[in-house]
Amino acid sequence: MTMNELDYLSKIWEEIPAADSSQTIAKLKKLDFFQKRINRLKVVAIILILTSLIFTLNFLSNITLEVYIGVSIIVASTAIFISYYLKNQFYTSKLDYGVESARFAREAITMLRRQNGIFGLPFLIFIIFMILGANIMFLGMIPDSESANPLYFHIIFSVLIALAGFLGLLVRRWRIRREVNPLIEELSQFENE
Repeated sequence: MTMNELDYLSKIWEEIPAADSSQTIAKLKKLDFFQKRINRLKVVAIILILTSLIFTLNFLSNITLEVYIGVSIIVASTAIFISYYLKNQFYTSKLDYGVESARFAREAITMLRRQNGIFGLPFLIFIIFMILGANIMFLGMIPDSESANPLYFHIIFSVLIALAGFLGLLVRRWRIRREVNPLIEELSQFENE
């Protein structure tokens, strides 16, 4: 942030010392930068995983309708969730730096809380659809033999997907407590002044 930008913010936010507001904005930009890097990695990982899943299907000898339906559910639910996830991310470019400090703080807090809300009901629905898609897919893949009980495959993969989702949720909540909540508290001070 240049000195001219700090002076401009100081004029708009006269009731707040420029150092305080610039520190908060710097923290918001740091969160934004880190989040964008993580999002790029997530998108690349998702593309690689889905591509390898679809590529692996080429090696199956008899692909059934259930496999296609299951993979379609997995791909569609992933695409829908990642679109929703990216749309509701906090990005500093969405903020209006030209408004008064209280309004700026309210808008930033709203955006941060919206981002936190991604890992509530929308994430749970995503995990349920991933489990559903995997189970439908395995219905078409598991041979009808007595050597392997298909129920074990369904239980094992359902539990693995649920555990992966739970682990992702724990990591996200840890990051919210560590990175986002302190920013919301700091912005709340500007909102109440």
